Amino acid sequence: MRRFKRRSLLTVVPGVSLAAAFTFQAAAQAASGSNGDRVKVWLTDVSADQWVAKQRGISFQTGQTSNPLTINVDDGVQYQRVEGFGAAMTDSSAWLIDQLPASKRNQLMGKLFNPSTGIGLSLLRTPMGATDVNVGGNYSYDDMPPGEADPTLANFSIEHDVPYIIPALQQAQTLNPDIKIMANPWSPPGWMKTSDSMIGGTLKDEYYTTLADYFVKYIQAYSDAGIPISYVSPQNEPMGIPTWPGMFMNAYQETRLVEEIGRAFEANGISTKILAWDHNWDVPSYPETVFNDPVASQYAVGTGWHIYSGRPSHQTLTHNDYPHKEQFLTEATGGVWQADKQAGFEEALDTWVIGTMRNWGNGAMLWNIALDPDRGPLNSDTNGIGVMRGLVTIDPTNGLVSYNEDYYALAHASKFVQPGAHRIYSNSFGDGSIENVAFQNPDGSKALIVFNSGDTTETFSVADGTEYFEYTVGAGNALTFTWSGPTQHGSTPAATNVVDPTHDFTFEPASDPTTITYDPELLPLQNTVDNGSSFLTYSFPVGASIQAGTALDRSQWTVTASKHSDGNEAANAIDGDTGTRWSTGQRMKSGDWFQIDLGSSTSFSQIVLDNGEGDRSFDLIGRYQVYVSDDGVDWGSAIANGNGTMGKTAITLPPQTAQYVRIVNTEVRGSSAEFFFPWSIGEIDVYGSSSGSIAAPTAVSNGLQLQQWTSPDGAEVAIVYNGTGSRQSFAASPDGSYTYELPSGTSAMFTTKESSSFPAPAFGSMTPSEGIPGYKVTISGSDFGDKQGLGSVCFGSNHARIDSWSDTSITVYVPNGLPSGAVTVAVNGASGEPAGESSFTVTGLGTALPRTDWTATASDESPWPSDALDHMLDADIDTRYSSGTGQYNGMWMQVDMGQAQTFNKLVLDAGGSVGDYTRSADVFVSANGTDWTKVSTLTGDGEQAVQLTSFPTQAARYIKVVNTGSAGSWWSVAEFNVYN
Repeated sequence: MRRFKRRSLLTVVPGVSLAAAFTFQAAAQAASGSNGDRVKVWLTDVSADQWVAKQRGISFQTGQTSNPLTINVDDGVQYQRVEGFGAAMTDSSAWLIDQLPASKRNQLMGKLFNPSTGIGLSLLRTPMGATDVNVGGNYSYDDMPPGEADPTLANFSIEHDVPYIIPALQQAQTLNPDIKIMANPWSPPGWMKTSDSMIGGTLKDEYYTTLADYFVKYIQAYSDAGIPISYVSPQNEPMGIPTWPGMFMNAYQETRLVEEIGRAFEANGISTKILAWDHNWDVPSYPETVFNDPVASQYAVGTGWHIYSGRPSHQTLTHNDYPHKEQFLTEATGGVWQADKQAGFEEALDTWVIGTMRNWGNGAMLWNIALDPDRGPLNSDTNGIGVMRGLVTIDPTNGLVSYNEDYYALAHASKFVQPGAHRIYSNSFGDGSIENVAFQNPDGSKALIVFNSGDTTETFSVADGTEYFEYTVGAGNALTFTWSGPTQHGSTPAATNVVDPTHDFTFEPASDPTTITYDPELLPLQNTVDNGSSFLTYSFPVGASIQAGTALDRSQWTVTASKHSDGNEAANAIDGDTGTRWSTGQRMKSGDWFQIDLGSSTSFSQIVLDNGEGDRSFDLIGRYQVYVSDDGVDWGSAIANGNGTMGKTAITLPPQTAQYVRIVNTEVRGSSAEFFFPWSIGEIDVYGSSSGSIAAPTAVSNGLQLQQWTSPDGAEVAIVYNGTGSRQSFAASPDGSYTYELPSGTSAMFTTKESSSFPAPAFGSMTPSEGIPGYKVTISGSDFGDKQGLGSVCFGSNHARIDSWSDTSITVYVPNGLPSGAVTVAVNGASGEPAGESSFTVTGLGTALPRTDWTATASDESPWPSDALDHMLDADIDTRYSSGTGQYNGMWMQVDMGQAQTFNKLVLDAGGSVGDYTRSADVFVSANGTDWTKVSTLTGDGEQAVQLTSFPTQAARYIKVVNTGSAGSWWSVAEFNVYN
């Protein structure tokens, strides 16, 4: 379950009813400022229950401001065109709206879609068939009995949508003629799939063309109903196979389907655009794999992104790699996992709206427009889970409509940014400060959205040309400013103290320029190598490659790994058969590693991890680091890091000579039990050493364009853009031994920082200094580097899983499998330089009791199947029990061990749900399940996701843990272990 940060200083406020909802038109009349107040202001203060409330207008001042918190707005720099903001008209949303009396329905639709009296939503997503949120069961537009098929689509019909979905879309279009609609299936008809069901499976080979025709028929039928479809994606969330309608589709399968849909659209004169992927931010190599195909790239105009893992900056990474592709946030939702309305509003506005649009987003769509008080209706044929929140809540029993925080977060943009606007330049101050995004509308007016993500009230300035104004905003509050009038560009700019770490590179032709954005936030998403005197970070778009040396003979190699699943041993990665593989068999975790013993000291400069083009292409490594060693014990600092890519991951290194190579995963991939993949390697190859070092280019030819810039922190940035019509190459090393090949229409980014520019890191202290495997340990010090980069923490030779990393503090988890006793903890800074070390004592636990025939009960249980009680007794750290509600005093869980046992320790391990530990609890034992004796107390001191409590040896059959505190987070236990 995705977790969101919460702001503890602010209180929870109740939902806003229809009667109390803010009426924009009336408020604008009541709160208008003087005629001279060019800047209009709208405020959201969640703690004061003010939602997009019109404030008194303010005036620009002529002069200069030296405020370090100055937002400089410049309409002379334009970025992407804005298509709009909106949400999804799901089956459940449309049905709930249809249940309202006509007057209430019209009032709600006006507040959603009318640009004048409502918030003017201008993007709508509508599913093509059943999802997890629809009133009845599974349905497609061509259902057949099990075992039967309809390859000619003779039975195709959109009759299901006629009663309430199509009328809702038609009314939205009437209220906002600028609206654009995106459609996509959660599943095609079951008979097209290997599962013969809308649940699970993948598309059969013989039905690619048929499914393309299915899209054609849908778009034609909707067009006949007066509803043009502007965008489609081939498949919702192709990465996962949920318990509701869904279909697995790897990037190569989607590439083929995009080609078929594109050809079918051409043949039928359909102008609907195709978006690739339509899933999470953190797998950009999926859509880039589609774009790398020359045929599919003609039809796939961009990418659809979801928010459930990754970050908005992945959009800019993909934009830079393929700058002519569009970017849309196509799904984001809040829900019961968010602590309060402040947390929900902050996530929606700060990350989904501001973050999306500052990272080249052409639009943002949230998930359900409307759900009922039980967060449904849910698909009656599946295990849909009622944990999500709509923009509004509709109670069909009484017609009450409540407007939720997501509605108002969208309003800060959709009410004031018109379709056809362009994002324009504004500098931002990042997380924990004043964040913003600026736009210029087609009529010339401007809109600036501001959010204070810090913990204190701030006074900031906004400068536009030769004028500026100042404003004060409280912590967690949001503002939208609008103004119009002549643009003030003169010789004396109002902003005098603006430092912007980002930079735009614009490439020819001038008639259709291409802009590439450098942002330090991209560096962790790119690849870094240690060249000795400098560190080079570079982009690697799918389709690009670096040629270096020839493959080494593997006959003398020995390979090992931190873990493997049955039948997927490490040796499978060097057996010459991509049909076999090494696999962790579990969700990837920071600290997982794969190691090669080359047999003797060997020179090399590239490692290639090959997963082929099949279903295992999803099993790519996330973030990684590479270490080398002469003895397999002393690993020193990492020499490279980067991100895995679909199919093949090529890791290019400065020339190395060593016997051992270790690749370490440095992040967790997958946000829930339904959507996760292990780390797999079908084949691994190491390539012989080139003579020089990889470096930023100093010159290019073959029609390539090169631009360079020095950042305020001294980084040297070089961008190569291939604006030619074909693949081109250039030297990526001074002696030409490394050759970079760049596809047409893509760019490569190189950032070089001198090693001497990094201060020497210093180890300070470590707390705690003893504990059990899984404990969180905090290491303080100085100059660790604010990004993990090449930095690492090792307990002996075991790489620790990193929880957080800042310049002065690192938190890690004690690796599993360590023997009892003292172990040396060594830290390397983000620049790869050793920071120092200390000693940690691993505490022994004794013998774990076998859990055969144990059963568990609890006061609260999440409706999500992956949160079932038996998961905390299944010896699988990647599954969990979870309460499904925030912690409260009296919440409990109980285990029946089947018979009396002797024990003296209890360990509750939250696994990947690191924030869901109990803050305080009492532990009781019983012989009969009726009479209980308290034996110990658990506390959340140190925020340990693994909690140990010891007590005098007991002989009992039952153990009960009773929560005595409270927390907004759920209570989750991945493993419940008892020791003697």
